Amino acid sequence: MSVSPLRRLEPAPRTRLIERLAEVARREEPLACCLRVNVKQEHTLSAVNFDAPVLVILVQGHKRIRTPQGWLTFEAGGGFLVPESMALDIENNPDPVSGLYTAVGIQLDESVLGAARQLLREPVTDTDRPLASVGLEEHVDDLMAWLDALERGDLTRARYFMTGVVLRLYSQGHRGLLYPAAPTLSARIRAMVAADPRRDWSSAELESTLAVSGATLRRHLAAEGRSLREVIAEARLSHGLTLLLSTDLPVKSVAARVGYTSVSAFIKRFRERYGVEPSRVGV
Repeated sequence: MSVSPLRRLEPAPRTRLIERLAEVARREEPLACCLRVNVKQEHTLSAVNFDAPVLVILVQGHKRIRTPQGWLTFEAGGGFLVPESMALDIENNPDPVSGLYTAVGIQLDESVLGAARQLLREPVTDTDRPLASVGLEEHVDDLMAWLDALERGDLTRARYFMTGVVLRLYSQGHRGLLYPAAPTLSARIRAMVAADPRRDWSSAELESTLAVSGATLRRHLAAEGRSLREVIAEARLSHGLTLLLSTDLPVKSVAARVGYTSVSAFIKRFRERYGVEPSRVGV
């Protein structure tokens, strides 16, 4: 009796997706629309700003996020959705075997959300947008095709497949994701500063770009409980946090890239903002 050779078992689709995302996280140059997070030390970050919806997929380790109801835990191989602008207390925990925490964040920008609304062809009335766990099984094909398109540099096709992910999230009950809420003024200012964090931003420059008077700018920010100085500092520190989580740049280089001439001042402000030393964040 002949014995057929053993067949190599193919990994499950979700496993293949996680393996692909692990490769993305290790790339020297990040892919467009992706934020990769690599961490070697457990840490907790206070009030991390998310200024737009993002789908986060955990590759290694686990994450805990504080909510009014308590801490939520998200494990490797799964995902969670931040459906709108919010500030979150976050704990990143490396895997006990590999010693690493790795995640990939997919930014759901307005080009994708707007396309999904047009295809939906029904009014979105649900404004409830809670932080939520996301099962990946039904999204694997679109996410793999999205990765293929990004690696080819085909951003149009990448947006097409990500629009499919968003529509499926909507059908799974994450309906508030597509509610067309306008960004806050502070979020718009943070985006402008983050695009050029080294620049010595003045109120006059921001007023001109936003087409508002100084009095109107201050009044709207006050209504949000913010001052212009606080918002600019938040944007610089937030960009610094992103660099620490996604690159291996030393703290000194990160401080310079976000407009701090004094490393000690950056460390002090970072610690005050996030409740942790910048040296404990990232790789």
